[in-house]
Order: sequence, then structure tokens, then C-alpha cells
Amino acid sequence: MCGIFGVFNFSLKKLSVNQAPLEVLLKESHLRGKEASGLAILDSENNISLLKSDLDGRQLLKTIEYKDIIQSVSQKQIRAVIGHSRIATHGTQLIRNNNQPVLFSNNTCIGIHNGIVTNAAEWWKTMYPEAQNLPELDTIVLMEYYSFLSRKFSRQSALAKLFSEIEGSASVSILDAIEENMVLATNTGSLYYIYDQINRCLYFASEKLFVAKILKLIGSDILHVKHLSPGRALFADSNDFELFDISTPVGFVENGKNISKSTGKQPGIFDFSKTVLQSKARKLYTVTNSVEKLRQHDFDYDKINNIRRCTRCILPETAPFISFDEHGVCNYCKEQKKITHKGWDELRRLADKYRKGNGEPDCLAAFSGGKDSSYGIHVLKKELGLQPLAYSYDWGMVTDIARRNQARVLGKLGVEHIVLSADITKKRFHIKQNIQAWLRNPHPGMVTLFMEGDKQCEFYADQLKKKYKLDLMFFFRGNELEIDEFKTGLCGVKDADPGGVLHHLEPWKKVKMLYFYGLQYLKNPRYFNASFFDTSLAFYATYVQKHHYQFLWHYIPWIENEIIGTLKKEYNFEFPTETLQTWRTDDGTSAFYNYIYYHVMGYTENDSFRSRQIREGLLDRSIALDLVNQENKPRYEALRWYFDVVGLDGDHVLSEVDKMKTFY
Repeated sequence: MCGIFGVFNFSLKKLSVNQAPLEVLLKESHLRGKEASGLAILDSENNISLLKSDLDGRQLLKTIEYKDIIQSVSQKQIRAVIGHSRIATHGTQLIRNNNQPVLFSNNTCIGIHNGIVTNAAEWWKTMYPEAQNLPELDTIVLMEYYSFLSRKFSRQSALAKLFSEIEGSASVSILDAIEENMVLATNTGSLYYIYDQINRCLYFASEKLFVAKILKLIGSDILHVKHLSPGRALFADSNDFELFDISTPVGFVENGKNISKSTGKQPGIFDFSKTVLQSKARKLYTVTNSVEKLRQHDFDYDKINNIRRCTRCILPETAPFISFDEHGVCNYCKEQKKITHKGWDELRRLADKYRKGNGEPDCLAAFSGGKDSSYGIHVLKKELGLQPLAYSYDWGMVTDIARRNQARVLGKLGVEHIVLSADITKKRFHIKQNIQAWLRNPHPGMVTLFMEGDKQCEFYADQLKKKYKLDLMFFFRGNELEIDEFKTGLCGVKDADPGGVLHHLEPWKKVKMLYFYGLQYLKNPRYFNASFFDTSLAFYATYVQKHHYQFLWHYIPWIENEIIGTLKKEYNFEFPTETLQTWRTDDGTSAFYNYIYYHVMGYTENDSFRSRQIREGLLDRSIALDLVNQENKPRYEALRWYFDVVGLDGDHVLSEVDKMKTFY
């Protein structure tokens, strides 16, 4: 998550601020986060010039503030520049102090952080036992805790202890303004650098391809991009740089240099940041929903409980194209074929074919932060010995729980994370427009339109495969227990069973779905809004574009208890507290669309999932009924978050949903 980058100048004699590499890194890093950006410049007089805003990196370059900060330091000799492109994880980007870089240690140090620390509250309590208010931004806590440890331990020991205690992921750059040095450190390997020996400059960024752009800029054909691997750190000062290990928290050297009490001139802080807020983002995020109001909306459980259900599984009579025989058994039960898998041996043979064994990535793995993909990353690294490069497409509906779980898993496994961030404000605005359009003529078959924003994941995955020259790509879908026939059934498509992969749907059924969507658009022209291009690309990427992926669950069986047990034991995996549901916790839209489905049909994707488990002999029918009775209850906290971030009055939206005609 997020992108960090910077330049460290070992020779003050040759370089003042060089805008070209800085602008390249800022432009490239914006792909990892478009909700905020910032940079800090340390000059030879120990002054820190700071600029941060809720604009993305490309927009920041066009501001008066950016021109002002560059003009201010243009005649000075520059020791270092660090910068940040942010996905707003902890704390809204509309509060300036939540954005980076952050000053700490009595304003003598400044740092940037890529990742999420999930135990920041424990550190804060250790440092300030009486403090009531925990900073929203985990980076502030991380930096202050490093300063806290540095008062007792040497630099290397402080870093080793810091990273040994991190629960989550972290790649950091820390500048000491007084000592004029810089530290880079990572537990995921999301840091790359080059050292230009001629100009004595070190450039770094979160991704290899970003740093490679600098090679082209400086015209070097002899330099190579170096990887700062997980558990490693780099220290640079005016003389040189050195690499050292921080993965083993033993043999701490006490009485290290106290960075908060270093002697020398107190650095001057020149803040060029002004309140330059995106009007669109501010307008979107000013809606605040009340959980109490949302709780006024619920279901008619008596009517739902009286719906006829299959006597073998739990699918109700409201399911599209369902029929029952004289024994009350549905056609889905009679038609489902036993799920088969290619097997572990075939999976290991596949891994053997691509495994490099040298620490470099040998496969790309789509990673949402849900339990399926998290366990999948575990299998690739721990069971198959692969070194996956995790890839996430953040379109604004990735939940906070998913992001924290991503950090936990990747930090523990030492797996690099490529995050491609959409324009999240724009994506959420598209959702808002589509919901408003849908409310004019609500049809349950069009609910999938609210999720169109994430479907470009596959489009960009193919691009990353080419850029990183990786032939092996894993997706952690394809679990045939998850097939939701009712979603395509609501579009008039019967017997849609693509083996858990929408792309594998038969061509004529894709055409029939496209016909249904086209008809709905003609009936409701408000669907022709700013999201139309995104929606078209989503359909193309999902149903038309050819993909060459491997699907883990086509090889091995999906065993729920084993997956959940492993994730909790190995990674302290987090699940929502307001529901027993452990599925779709990474998807911020699921609470809303399942509310709609349950009101209209009296069942959701949970019922479909549990029914397939029953047919496979994995679950008793009575237990399944008890589970869905709990899983289908409204998730009010999740609904509040959803309506807040898309900028809608949830009470009004749910009131309109409650008026919809039901199938029972």
C-alpha cells in the first residue's frame, strides 16, 4: 500500500535539487496511491522543507505550492529528498496530519512509510501509558516508536527490534536532519534502489520499474536496479552507504546514539503545505451516516422463514429457474456434478516448472486480503516454495480489515506487494451515480453494476505480467463452492456454471447477459453516466479479454476450517466482529448487495455457498440453516462505512430498497 521514493545525495558539491528524477518518481509512485502525496527536502543547512496535500502526485506537480518549494531550495545544496503517494488507510486524507512525510523526534527527523502496522496502539501505550488519544496515522506511531527505541539501542539494534515487533508490513525511509543520514528498511521487500557512482546519488522507490525509469533518465547502461530484500536495511550518510540485516532481533547493543537528543543545530522547518483540498473528495466524504438510523431497517423474518426451501440443500423457491421434484429436492441438487480437483501433485509439478529459487519473484499472485487469497499466498510461499509477487487492485472498496490482513500476511511471509491504486474518489463517485440511477428503477439483476469498479483487476494483471516478465499468474478464485447462479439468473441466464471463473462462461450466455444490461440501460438512461467507460472496460476484462491464469482452487480442495485455523494461528487474521460471516470480508460492497438480495429473494450468496457445501457432503443441512440465519443479518457497521465513503444517505437508500417488490 502507498508508494515511497527518494534521493540521497552523497556529494553536496555537484548537485542542487534535480527536478527531473524527483518528478519521475512522483509521477510513477502515484500509481500506488492517488488520495494524497507529499515530499520533504533536506538541505545542507539542516533545514527541512515540507509539502503535503490530498492531491495525487501528478496533480501536486502542477500546484503553486510545488513550484514554491522547488524555487525556495533551488539555490541550495540538497542532501536528500523523500516523498510519498498515499492510499488513505489509517485516517482520512482530508486531515493534513494524516498525510506523509511525518516529522517526529522533536522535529529532528522525518519519515515515510509504505504498509500497515496493526499493533500501533500497543506501541503507543508503551510509550505513553496515560495518553488517551491514539494518532489516526500508524506511521506517526511507528516513527515515534523507532525514536523511542533509538534512545536505548544502537541504530541497527533499534531497527531490528522495531521490525521484530511489527505486526503488519512496513517499508520505511527515515531522514535524520541533524546527522544528515538516511535509513531504508523493509520486511516485505518493497524497496528498490540504484547508486549513481558518477554523481554520487542513491535513488529508491517502492517498485523496481519506478527506479528503472531513473536509469533511462540518467542515461546509464552499466547500473543495475538493486533489491532491498525483506529483513534488510540500508544506512547512508555523507561518506557512503552500508547494508545490514535486521531480521534477527538478538544481541541488541544498548546505549546507542540518542537521535532525539543529538547535539547540533535544531533544523528549521519550512512548511509549504496549504489547505488545497479536492472539492470532489471533500463533497463525497462529508456525508455521515448513523448506525442507529440504519438499524431501523431490517427484514420480515417471519415471511422469509416461511419460504419453501429444498429438502436437501437450503435454496429457496425464490431462486431463479428453480424447480422441485415430488420429494422437494431442487434441480440444482440433482444437476450438480461432484467437484474434482487436479490435485497437489499437479500443483507441485506446476510450481517446479517456474520456481527460480534465488529469492526473485517467480509468479504474480492476485491478492485481495480475504481469506481465500491470504491462504493462497501462504500455500504458494510455505507449501510450494515459490516467491510470489502479490498484486492488489485498490478501487476504493477494499475494506480496512482486508488491508490490515494484507499487511499481516505479507509482513510475516516477506512478500513484496504491488498495489495499483485507482482514482478512488472517482471510483466511489461512480458507485454513487450508479446507485442513484438504480434507485430510479431498481432491478436486482443490475446490482452487480455496483461492483463493476473492481473488474479491471484482470486487465491490469495482464499488464503487470508483461512488465515484470512473469509467465505464471495465480488467482484465488475458481472455488466451485462459490458459484452464484442466481446473479446471472436474475439477468435471465440459465445454468450459468463457469467453474468459479466468470470468463469461462459460454459465449452465448455472455451475449445474453450483455443484451440484458443493454436493455436496462435503454430503460434507465441515467446509467449512461461518468462510469460508463469503466463499466464497459469491466465487461471486456471479465468476459471478453483472454487471460492465462492458474486458479488455486482448481488444484486443491477448499477446506474452510483448515483455512480459517491456519490464518488465525499463523497470521493473527482478523474477521469482522459484527457478523459470523468470514467470506467477502475484503469487499466493502457485500453488506449492501446482500441486503438487497435478502430483502428481494429471502436469500443471499451465503445460502448458495452453503447449499453447495451440503451437496458436496461438507456441511449438514441443519447447521447450514443456522449459519445463514446469522450470516444474512444486516451488517450495520459495514453499511455505515459503505454509505459514508460513497457519499449517500443510507437511511434513504435502504428505505427505497425496503419498498422493492419481493419474490415471496
